[in-house]
Parts: sequence; C-alpha cells; structure tokens
Amino acid sequence: MNVIGYIILVLSILFTLVWCFRVREKARNEQRTEKGMELQGFLMTVSIVLVLLLHLSPFHLLWMLPASFILGLLSMTTPLRILWIFSSLYFTVWYIGISNEGRKHYVAGDYDKAIEVFKEDIRKKPTAEAYFNLGLAYGKTEQQEKEIAAYEQAIKLNPNVSSTYFNLGTAYNDTGHKQKAIAAFNDAIKLNSDYIKARYTVCKIYIEVGDRENALKEYEILQGKDKRISEELELLINSM
Repeated sequence: MNVIGYIILVLSILFTLVWCFRVREKARNEQRTEKGMELQGFLMTVSIVLVLLLHLSPFHLLWMLPASFILGLLSMTTPLRILWIFSSLYFTVWYIGISNEGRKHYVAGDYDKAIEVFKEDIRKKPTAEAYFNLGLAYGKTEQQEKEIAAYEQAIKLNPNVSSTYFNLGTAYNDTGHKQKAIAAFNDAIKLNSDYIKARYTVCKIYIEVGDRENALKEYEILQGKDKRISEELELLINSM
C-alpha cells in the first residue's frame, strides 16, 4: 500500500467515526433514530472492514463511501429499507448510555412529564443542558416566565451556547420584552456571527420597534447570506 493509499484509508476511517458519532449525538439530543444516516454509517464501516480484510486497495473507498451515502438515501423510499435491520443492530452499540428519559417524553409530546423528569435531573445534577431542556418544555406548555428563568440558569452554567440565547430571545419576544429579546439575539450572534435565524429575527424586531438603522445593518449582512430572507426583510423595511 503506497502513501496515498494510507492517507485515503486513514481519512476514510476518521470520516466514518465522525459520521457515526454525529448520528449518536443526534439520537442523544432528539431521542429518535435516523435510519438513513444509520445505514450510511453502517455501510461506510463495512466498506472499510472489507478493504482491510480482503486486502483491497484503499482507492476502492473513493467509490464505496459515496455509494454508502446513495444507498442510505435510497433506503428511505425503496426495498433497500430491509438493510435497516443490520444498521440498527450495529448502532445499538453506538447508542449505549445515551437514553434521556425527559427527551423521550418531550419528543412524544408529553411535556408535563418531561418537565417533571428534567426538574428531577436538575435536582440530582444541575447542568446547562438540563435547564435548556426544561426551558424547551416550559415553552411548549406556554409557561414563558419559567421558560425564561430556565434559559437564564442554563446561560449561567454555560454562557457559550448560542442556541440558548436564541431561545431566550424568542421567549422574551413572545412576552413582549422587545429590548431584552434584542439583547439576547445579539448575544447569540456574538457567539455565532453566521446565525442567520437570529439575525433574521432580530431584524424583524428592529422593524417592529421602528429602529430602521439597526434593521438595515442586519439586512445588509443577510443580503449576502440568504436571498429569500433578505428580500422579505427589504419589503418590510421599505414599508416602515
């Protein structure tokens, strides 16, 4: 095996590991499986194993990995769905230890039960993630004041998560606290300057409160990022 072959093999292994951990993280956060992604991860792993076991050239991975993605996509609407059986067995190993009871209730729409579980999690070990999830559940039950308090606690424990500031801004906006909402959205943007949804939302609030100058600033930034959104905002700004 030459140097280029080793490079292709190593990069393929790293990419497959990153992909499988991404699927695991998605399942942990959303408490649901993504069968197409699972199958892609499974087939990529099988490709690497076959190359190693059969002493094939790593150059085969240049078509095997893309084929894994295509087969994963096709499995959503074709009889290839039967392959999910094997990928599910494979990913049971990846999913060990990621069950989140509160998220399960949240995804199932049982928000009151989810709140109970998240509060119990916080009692045992207060974490930013638990407070964030509690805020989500409070938001679904229209308990905005408690939702805001939960997000603020999450920020105290971890002030570096842009989505927490975004959700806090949304909660403030829903309760009519426009300036606090603006501050929260801007905090989200400071952490992630490409947070298009935050820029779009704060621009709309600037328009609502009559702050044309700041609305134009956000509009100009969004012009080069999302044409559809910028066109919508242009109409709103011109109607001010």
